Amino acid sequence: MARVHYEGSFDVNKPRDFVYNFLVEPRNVASLIPGVESVEVLDPDNFRVKASLGVGAIKGTVNITAKFAEKKPPESAKVVGRGSGMQSTMDFEMGFKLEETGSSSTKVNWYFDGNVGGLIGSMGARVLDPVAQRIVQDTVQKLKQKLTQ
Repeated sequence: MARVHYEGSFDVNKPRDFVYNFLVEPRNVASLIPGVESVEVLDPDNFRVKASLGVGAIKGTVNITAKFAEKKPPESAKVVGRGSGMQSTMDFEMGFKLEETGSSSTKVNWYFDGNVGGLIGSMGARVLDPVAQRIVQDTVQKLKQKLTQ
């Protein structure tokens, strides 16, 4: 099993309520993640995502079920989920906390924790980490751009 952890923060010139409402809509965030093919919102707290991934020589589709385990408007939220595919599994938790830094600016503090098992997990963090890091960095960059439009 391989474990990954990422965290960071960034500032946007948008009010905290706006940022919170954007981030708790699964379609908004999922559309910015590389490889995501579809998002199905089941109810306000539960959703499914289908994504194409490539880790080393292994390429395929991952099906993810996720739910908001916690929502504290307009301050924070936490999502937990499980993905499977490509002879692998992934359990994850991700979330954010928002801080008002001015009348219409917000600091977004975010984190992602994941445990990957099966074939991809057996490759170890040395192979998995660069791929996961690229996906996270790309997503955060696109998120910053989207929130500053």
